[in-house]
Amino acid sequence: MKMRELILLFVAAISLNSCSSSDDSLLIVDLTVDSLSGTWKLTEAYVSPGGETTWQTVENGTEYTFFSNGNFNATQDECSTGTYSLNLNDSELSFTCTDNTESMRSFRVVSITESEMEISYIGCIEACSYRYRKQ
Repeated sequence: MKMRELILLFVAAISLNSCSSSDDSLLIVDLTVDSLSGTWKLTEAYVSPGGETTWQTVENGTEYTFFSNGNFNATQDECSTGTYSLNLNDSELSFTCTDNTESMRSFRVVSITESEMEISYIGCIEACSYRYRKQ
């Protein structure tokens, strides 16, 4: 192997290795009522109306408080109270609103740590992902 090929191979290996890890990545822990219980504040949104998008910082994001009895409260949302359920097999988080809307929403839990959670709205045609930080 020529020296030039060896250098190119080395640079390619370094480049691939640097792409495989990210400081922004969230590690998945066991998704349970206990890991979800508490108050979570929306900090970033990745929503595309069509085409390319990036994570956007959310100021004064909605806060969800999940209680171990299956109830939740939310700020700044038309679905401010209700119940939630977890489908652990599919990592699915569903809300049933008990206020005026009587609606249901479902999200896939992409990742969750002790302090951060990323969820994606099920049924969204384009990208609809949200990051929350535990308060």
